[in-house]
Amino acid sequence: MSHTAMKLLTATIAGLALSSCFTGIESTPRITGDDVRHAGVTLTDEQRLGIAVTSQPPSRWIAGKQWIVRDNRIAIIFNPPATDTLLNDTLALVALNRVPTIMGDTAVELMLSSRGRVFNYPTGVSVRDLASRRSLEIPFAVELSPIAQADSLLRGNTYYIKTPQWTDAAGAQYNGLRHIPVTVTRVDAGTVMRPLRVWFAQPGDSTEYSVLLTYGEGITSTRNFDYVFSFTNPRNEYLSITDATWDNIIHSQVAVGMSRDECRLALGAPTRLQRGLTTAAQVEHWSYDDGTYLIFEDGVLTRYRK
Repeated sequence: MSHTAMKLLTATIAGLALSSCFTGIESTPRITGDDVRHAGVTLTDEQRLGIAVTSQPPSRWIAGKQWIVRDNRIAIIFNPPATDTLLNDTLALVALNRVPTIMGDTAVELMLSSRGRVFNYPTGVSVRDLASRRSLEIPFAVELSPIAQADSLLRGNTYYIKTPQWTDAAGAQYNGLRHIPVTVTRVDAGTVMRPLRVWFAQPGDSTEYSVLLTYGEGITSTRNFDYVFSFTNPRNEYLSITDATWDNIIHSQVAVGMSRDECRLALGAPTRLQRGLTTAAQVEHWSYDDGTYLIFEDGVLTRYRK
């Protein structure tokens, strides 16, 4: 795409924005992390990092902006539908066009290209609403600008990983360790539901593994950076834990006599929790989706199945 074409596309977006008619409702911004903090809820540094990665609003798009296809069903969204396989292809923005709707309004259609082919995606978003949007998704595809943003923020940094559910370079599941330091080596595109694939390595080992993350503040941002990583060593918060018990924790193992906090560090929060009283003790029953269950009496693990 030439420099002239890029300038024309930018001008087109700006023109669409200027021609929009905003009402008080349409221009009301979404609640942000700052709003939550001002309401009395303090965000952690890890949460702030997760919401710092954002999709690019359409008003800032320029020609050449890219998405990567993660599901070949994307063919059905184009007009006319695509006939070629597009899985893992990169789509580049060529232009934003105005198209009439059956309601007599004007909607936005994206013109996208890949390997010399051109596809038209009718977004269904009116020209009037375009400029008020914080993002505009292409179904079955992952926007690449947040990937680059996350890579810039995370690459080369060392964090403590909370989950043992790692994926190796061949795509196979790997049982890793919890609460150990890892260094991020790169970030690339993940899946539609979890768009960030964060690659990392353990100290002294060049083998790469990855985990999938979400980002931003939307309702689908359920697995942001803070869900998987910590800036600080959690062991420092639990100085009374013995070395033997901590070894169990980092290997996702439990043992009779461990406390609820220790078991939560080892396995994560339970899916279901039941409490009850016997004549001898207060009893808690924790269960997990994989069939694991733990039974505590007065806060101490007495029985389990894993």
